[in-house]
Amino acid sequence: MRIFLILLSSLLLTACIGIPSRQSDLALYDLGQMTVPSTAPTLPIATLNVSPSPWLDSPALLYRFNFADDLRRQTYVDSRWAAPPAELFKRHLQRQIVYGQSDAGGGGCRLELTLDELEQQFESAQQSHVIMEVRAGLHARHGEDSLARKVFRMQSEAPTPDARGGVQATRSALKDFSVELTNWLNRLAKSRPKLCRSKG
Repeated sequence: MRIFLILLSSLLLTACIGIPSRQSDLALYDLGQMTVPSTAPTLPIATLNVSPSPWLDSPALLYRFNFADDLRRQTYVDSRWAAPPAELFKRHLQRQIVYGQSDAGGGGCRLELTLDELEQQFESAQQSHVIMEVRAGLHARHGEDSLARKVFRMQSEAPTPDARGGVQATRSALKDFSVELTNWLNRLAKSRPKLCRSKG
């Protein structure tokens, strides 16, 4: 059974990795036209930033064969993000969280997000899902004092066992994360009404 899995893994690797293509053959993916929710969080947010962990600070599309070699992180050769995913996430989340707000009256907090994990994981040759992990830290607009923290972990099934399926699953995971992030900020606003209202 182990030999069969290794052989199958080799075949999949050949299909996914292969010989590096010309730049013109690369498929570049972004998140498309994602719908921004009509309501922004009630907690005023002045600025939002998304930072990647070092291994995610590139446009590479990452995947892992959990069923054959779960210690090896791999990249698609013929497919890339149009920009590092943290930059794509920031663009969408700023539109939702910051630009969709009513005037915060000069106040507002700083929301710092760290993208810790983003990877397409294969449980078999035909079944995969995307794992996304994000650390959120809420800070005063000026200064480093932490006001609240939360870790989010999202999982979304890929519709197809390839790079495009991974991108679609990432898009779905980001939508779910947007909802969870907004809900968290709204709970903070309800439990701590004066939070982020200061102009300092």
